[in-house]
Formats: sequence, structure tokens, C-alpha cells
Amino acid sequence: MRVTKLGFIGLNSSRIDDARAHYLDVLGMSLLGGGGRDGVHFGCAGSELSVSLMPDVTPGLSAVGYEITTEKSLKEVVADLRGDGVSASIRTDFLPGLSEVVEIKDPDGNPLYLYTCSELQEVVKTAPGIRPNKLGHVALFVEDAPRHAKFFTDVLGFRWSDWLEDSFVFMRCNADHHSMNFMTDEKKRGLFHVAFELQDWSHIGRACDDLGARDIPLLWGPGRHGMGHNIFTYHRDPDGNIVELFCDLDRMSDESLGAFDPRPYHEDFPQKPKVWPRSKRAANSWGVMAPPAFHE
Repeated sequence: MRVTKLGFIGLNSSRIDDARAHYLDVLGMSLLGGGGRDGVHFGCAGSELSVSLMPDVTPGLSAVGYEITTEKSLKEVVADLRGDGVSASIRTDFLPGLSEVVEIKDPDGNPLYLYTCSELQEVVKTAPGIRPNKLGHVALFVEDAPRHAKFFTDVLGFRWSDWLEDSFVFMRCNADHHSMNFMTDEKKRGLFHVAFELQDWSHIGRACDDLGARDIPLLWGPGRHGMGHNIFTYHRDPDGNIVELFCDLDRMSDESLGAFDPRPYHEDFPQKPKVWPRSKRAANSWGVMAPPAFHE
């Protein structure tokens, strides 16, 4: 059993109506249904679950879902996980398109849901908006990034793509440079940011125009990260969650080569997974560093 795709993120929202409008009208996701105490659910470029918003007095991360590949039944997956000392159980019929999932928890206690496929859902409503291609990655503040990296490697089959010293790790489950990030923080836990992939640089530009027209300020960017080399912008949703919009993320099309597909803006040729020193180049190769508000 290994993870092959980041499926969805679950978020608690203290401003559920405003958050619904943001993900539907601003980001332009497909509304898959829900309302009231059952929350609201969205897909990115189609009818598979990407974002699930649940009303709660305290906003933040509620869960992360992953698609797995396995020839075993989910009951057998649960047995295997328990045999390896991982607490696991099956949940049924609680999110759109997910009739059965395996629930486990990461080293900090965040719920993780594993499933073999997501059933396509009827789209209730679409809006023009930004319309991202897919949920790209989820970044978390954790107690111990190396411990998280080991758990996601040993239990879920992730590989590390880059480290920022020993405190911030980028991990992949498929060709994309990263689907999960873990940053060690002495005080913070839970969501750091959630990221959605856009088509290209021109799509980023149109997204910035859309955000500006709605008086939603950019928190940081546009810029190009060193680790992953993606072009990025960041803004906040109505609950204060940081939302990244990106394109041009590094990819490793052939794992046997051990290097990312070459790009002219790479520092190394070939560009292999490595440990980066803390520097402007690692954060933004265009030189503009994140403002203090980005870390609040």
C-alpha cells in the first residue's frame, strides 16, 4: 500500500458562508453539494472531492485525504497497518464520493484518510473564478519534521524531494516535487498553507487580477521558490488560512534517474533532491522575502 495522490483537504471554518463564497466564486471550484451542519464540498477541475469545509468555532485543518494503490481490501489494509503498530479503523459514508476510507493519524494526531478511489459526484454549481487544475499540496506546522518524514516514508510510501536544513521537508508521492510539506515549529501546529495548481504563468497573472478586483491582497509574491522552483502567490481565505496559487512545479518523471526533469532556471544539472541552506535563493530566487505577516 502506498499513496499515489493527494486527494482532498478538510478545513474547519468559523465563517462558513464567506468561505463557501471564496472557494466557489473567487477560486472558481465546482460545488459538489452540502450545507448546514454537513459542511460544503468542492472539486477543482472536475467532480472529485478536493476541499471539504465544515462549520466550527475554531478554523483550521480537520483532515487530509489520500488516494492509495493496493491489491488488498481496505479491511486488509487496516490489518496490515495495525500489524505495523499504526492505529487504523474504517469509516463509511461521511464525505461525498468516499463511501469507505481508512482513518489513521500522523505523529501530531492529525486525521489522515486513505481510500482507493473517489467516486465522481454531480456538480451542483460552477462559477468563473480562478479555476485551479488541482489541489497541489498541503503544508503543516509539526512538532518534529524528521519524525513526520519517517512516518510518511515508512507508512505511506512518500519520498523526500528537498530539505531546508533539518526543519522543513518537501515530500512527493508521485511525479510532482511535493504533495506534503512539514515544518518544525516550537509553538504552531496544523495548517501552514494549502496550495492549488494553476495552468501557467499567464493563469497566475489572471488570478492576481481577479484577487485584486475583489480587494483580496496578495500576502507574498509573485515569486519563484528555490525548493520545487514553482512560481507562487499567497493570499488568505476568509478564515485566515494561507492559500498558495502556483505553477511550474518541478517533476520527477522517471524515479530511476533520481533527478527532476531539467529546467533552465535550475541551480544544479541534474537537479537532484538535496538539503538546502537557509537563504534567499531557497525561499525566492527572485529575491523578495516573505513579509512578517506571512509568518503570523
